[in-house]
Amino acid sequence: MKYLLVFLSMGCSLVHGQKLQGDSWAKVKEQGKGTITAVFYQSPGLIEKNTAMSGVCVELIARFGDFIQRQYGVALTVNYEREVPVFSDFLETVKNSKNVLGVSNVTITEERKKYFSFTPSYMNNLVVMVTHKSAPNIASLNELATKYKGYSLVAIQGTSHMAYVEQIKKIMPGLKVSYGLSGSEIIPKIAKDPKIFTIQDLTEFLDKSRQNLPIKMHGITYGTFEELGFITSKESDWIPLWNQFLTKEYKKSIEYRKIIADNLGKNFLPFLD
Repeated sequence: MKYLLVFLSMGCSLVHGQKLQGDSWAKVKEQGKGTITAVFYQSPGLIEKNTAMSGVCVELIARFGDFIQRQYGVALTVNYEREVPVFSDFLETVKNSKNVLGVSNVTITEERKKYFSFTPSYMNNLVVMVTHKSAPNIASLNELATKYKGYSLVAIQGTSHMAYVEQIKKIMPGLKVSYGLSGSEIIPKIAKDPKIFTIQDLTEFLDKSRQNLPIKMHGITYGTFEELGFITSKESDWIPLWNQFLTKEYKKSIEYRKIIADNLGKNFLPFLD
């Protein structure tokens, strides 16, 4: 039997690094009920706030609540406390808060593990190069200096993409680099300006391509598949529960693959394997 999670009210944006307090698993288990307090940074298809919360992450957190009800007889509600619209502020808020779940497309890295506890990966992701559809096709990074002379790069500061920005700057000395808050801000600019290129998560590109924008993805990728996870502060006692739920077996299930297809499209399914 599925158990419906109640989604509580959402507030406005946080100031930089604001501290929040959520319920610990120890407290929730003792009381037989409790709340998952979450903050989020919007990412198309993964977590979005429209008339209601939607996306892969939202559905997975709901299924996590079902799992906790079945396994422990504990009823959970989910409170999406705040949207944090700047990615670096989002990370800082989770780090400074206690028992608060950070929900977005956060890449699991060894550096971030110093400051956060990660759930198991909830999804693979790929970092790709995106341009206006009229831009020359690129099959190798070595072609950038010649084919993209006079172009500028726009990226999201504070993300794992910054390592790739540095890689490109070595290939293109003097490259003009600017920054935006999100792919949702950057990609529409590229649709209007053929002389800009960007590095984005595949999820961002697929979302914007469904809007019929004049953009394209190139046949080069940056590194291997990245793994995305939810984050909490290092002191959180919720991670063992996530380890029980987000298993390799679950991510092979029909339910999981349907969640991905419903929110990201069937074209994303081959990237899961």
